[in-house]
Amino acid sequence: MIDAILQDFHFLRPEWFYAVIPALLLFMLLRYRQSNVSNWDKAIAPELLTHLLETPSGTVSKNPFSLILIAWILAILALAGPVWEKKPQPVHEREDALIIILDLTRSMYATDVKPNRLVRARRKLVDLLGMRKEGVTGLVVFAGDAHAVSPLTDDTNTIIAMIPALTPQIMPAPGSELAPAIVRSIQLFHDAGVASGRILIITDDIRDVAEAQSVARSFRFSFPVSVLSVGTEEGAPIPTATTSGNSGYLKDRAGNLVIPKVNLQSLQEFANVAGGRFSAMTLADEDLAYLLADDPLLENETFRELERDFDVWYEQGPWILLLLLPLASLAFRRGWIWCLPLMLILPPAPAEASLWDDLWQTRDQQAMTAMKKGEAVEAAQLFEDTQWKGSALYQSDNFADAGNQFATIDSSDARYNLGNSLAKQGRYEEAIEAYSQSLTIEPDNEDAVFNKQLLEELLSQQEQQQKQDQQDKDEQGEDGEQQQNSDQQNSDQQQGEQESQERQDEQQAGEEQDEQQAEPKKSEQQSEEEQGEQQNQQLAEEDAKLDAEEQQALQQWLRRVPDDPGGLLRRKFEQQYEEALRQGNISRNNTNADW
Repeated sequence: MIDAILQDFHFLRPEWFYAVIPALLLFMLLRYRQSNVSNWDKAIAPELLTHLLETPSGTVSKNPFSLILIAWILAILALAGPVWEKKPQPVHEREDALIIILDLTRSMYATDVKPNRLVRARRKLVDLLGMRKEGVTGLVVFAGDAHAVSPLTDDTNTIIAMIPALTPQIMPAPGSELAPAIVRSIQLFHDAGVASGRILIITDDIRDVAEAQSVARSFRFSFPVSVLSVGTEEGAPIPTATTSGNSGYLKDRAGNLVIPKVNLQSLQEFANVAGGRFSAMTLADEDLAYLLADDPLLENETFRELERDFDVWYEQGPWILLLLLPLASLAFRRGWIWCLPLMLILPPAPAEASLWDDLWQTRDQQAMTAMKKGEAVEAAQLFEDTQWKGSALYQSDNFADAGNQFATIDSSDARYNLGNSLAKQGRYEEAIEAYSQSLTIEPDNEDAVFNKQLLEELLSQQEQQQKQDQQDKDEQGEDGEQQQNSDQQNSDQQQGEQESQERQDEQQAGEEQDEQQAEPKKSEQQSEEEQGEQQNQQLAEEDAKLDAEEQQALQQWLRRVPDDPGGLLRRKFEQQYEEALRQGNISRNNTNADW
């Protein structure tokens, strides 16, 4: 029990201990003044002063400086917030449910608002999520079909992290169908057990007006639908560089330039039918303030208790205040009442916690503070929690030690992180095995599936490259042997001719000719040796180049592992789309307009 208390003991607001400094200064000042209270000290010798002045004995001092200092320190201890125990507290939240429907058709690339409609819509979406301090929020996207990016959640930061990946390229079906998106939103409300909420559509046009109005009208009282338009009534062409990589602008099949325009009146009428509100997008937040204002139809909302508890530290400081009661009672004695203002000069506002040492925060709390500052190496040394310690080691590029930490944890996330650590070390087969273990625990871990496929493809490419390199080396070896045999035959033939010529010429001329031929032979031998060295050097450079390219490709692949939410969403939507096609819930969109 005592060990557990000492392990978790710390102060929530340690800055209060700065108040000890003025307490000590004031205490020393008052004691100094008390010791020099008599003016006779300057006129009478000290050895005579004790005999001339009468000092009452047995009386209580009217200046209890020591007691004031003790009371001051006890008050500081209470305000610093000593804690060593956590207690779960239920979390209550206003039941305000909102689902945002974002248009991801190709018309969102129109540039009538700069830089284009899609960028403006995503920025406005970030602002909207930043304003959501209470309630739950979901996100649905649509083009030719509709898909849920996020169910209802109070973690808006997670949704904000996925916004940069929201582009028309992740949508499997072209076109523009709003009705399935409204149906999908209603289903998210029902899945979360929410009886009433709001839907906000961010779009530039509604093509299936009749179908969308029919669905929205059916749920207008429980789930009113509001509309936020992006774009202008004049419209603008759609650059094809964003979608296909070619210059120019999008045209229809007849060769006409596509200029999507915003029909503000039609969107206003749709919002009226759906029981919501309409606003054109503005640079400031007045559009969101109007659309997210409290709806009179939803005023019966109450605060609900969430399914989770929030652990809070149980402060023991108030118990210390009980020790001040006896001291406070003495303040009513004559001459002591002046100490009350001293108690009131302490700063009333509590200070925030900071990192001092183990007395103020636990080791994990100190490490988390270091992680937030970007000091991953220091955090890795401080963390006692194995999972967090491994994460800190991974962020500090210490992949070997990070893998050792993750290997001791038997969970899907730990095995996934172990695979990432092994992949960073180049141990690809072991990484694939770690991803397989993660999928055994949690088969729906899409990140593990994606990373496992990446490494398997990479290993396959490396094997093919090694086979190709081996074949090239074998072919070069055969060519070298043939060239060597040919050189040997030429050398023998030249040698025979030279011997016959030496027999016919005079001895002196033969000696001169031998000297003249010796030099070319040496140069030929040197030339052959230099060519061989150049070939070997060229092969080594090619191998090093291939290794560097492989390493560069590997780094590019590994960088995609944690930072490709768009790819994950695209594959997820494609699987959902194909499954819906197989079940016959939807049919392929055969419309000529895919914008």
